[in-house]
Amino acid sequence: MPKINFTKLAKKSVRSSAAYSSARSLVRDASIFLDANENAFGSVLPKISNVDLSRYPDPLAQKLREQFGKFVGASKDKILVGNGSDEIIWLLLLAFVEADEEILTFTPTFSMYRVFAELLGLRVREVALEADYSLDAAKFLKQISAKTKLIFLCSPNNPTGQVLPQAQLEQILRTGKLVVLDEAYIEFAPEKSTVDLLRKFPNLIILRTFSKAWGLAGLRVGCGLMDAAAIAVLQKVRAPYSVDALSQKLALDALANSKKMQATVKKILAEKEKLAAKLWERGLIVFPSDANFLLVRFPAEVSASRVQKNLLEKFGIVVRDFSHKKFLENCVRITVGTSAENSKLLLALSKILK
Repeated sequence: MPKINFTKLAKKSVRSSAAYSSARSLVRDASIFLDANENAFGSVLPKISNVDLSRYPDPLAQKLREQFGKFVGASKDKILVGNGSDEIIWLLLLAFVEADEEILTFTPTFSMYRVFAELLGLRVREVALEADYSLDAAKFLKQISAKTKLIFLCSPNNPTGQVLPQAQLEQILRTGKLVVLDEAYIEFAPEKSTVDLLRKFPNLIILRTFSKAWGLAGLRVGCGLMDAAAIAVLQKVRAPYSVDALSQKLALDALANSKKMQATVKKILAEKEKLAAKLWERGLIVFPSDANFLLVRFPAEVSASRVQKNLLEKFGIVVRDFSHKKFLENCVRITVGTSAENSKLLLALSKILK
């Protein structure tokens, strides 16, 4: 595929603007910093994890990009670190989609694509997944138009759990449109990340997160893998210090413990199989999932919303009710818990369903 001119694809207002030059992006290596109006006497808190909290963080997260690049097999110049992958979704919409253009995605999927787009006054076109939550690629491709600027795909998809087949992904990439592939749950899937496709398709943008498999949802650290020229455009519209120093350091510490993450993923997958089997035994429909959650549909005579309410009020157990959503009627999403948590859930369900 030919090289993409991301500057030309950017919104007119973004093309004509310059990226903000923060103090720490100009100079990072010095012994005395008197340039950013920081507190030279230090933070009121002691150093945490060897992080000086009185200084602004590295706005480019260079060490984290380098180590994450080694982990996923990509050069650091193709990685953008964000305040969660949510920030990168927002930046992509802000930088590339004009008011008269639209984004394309399928449904049901992660709601933030639509939420952020609508906040920016952008049009969203959605293609319904099939009854088994698979994607009809031919039907999806027909919805791509001259107005389509960004395509959002989630794999494994949230809340349905399925991985998008690579053959279908490549079909969509060959249209030349900017394609954002959200791989928030890829560590749980048997399929590997599609990072290798970045070399073949410069229009591919991959989102990854430390919130799920890494167990760092409280840090809000996400990564976007994309062409370096696309990152240069996003730098124009992002806040200068969106990822704090402590989050960067703790994410680095996590990468140094990747074996522990992988061991935890194995435990979650084992629990998922046991939980799914027990839910089937209780007469529930459990959809195939390559993530750390299960989408479960209750029989027509049982109200999923009522079950969700009873689980919370009587047993203090929270599951996500999707029964009011189109294509997810009478469904709840259950995150795979520990063995003890799953046992309590199953016992509670038995009592409620009885």
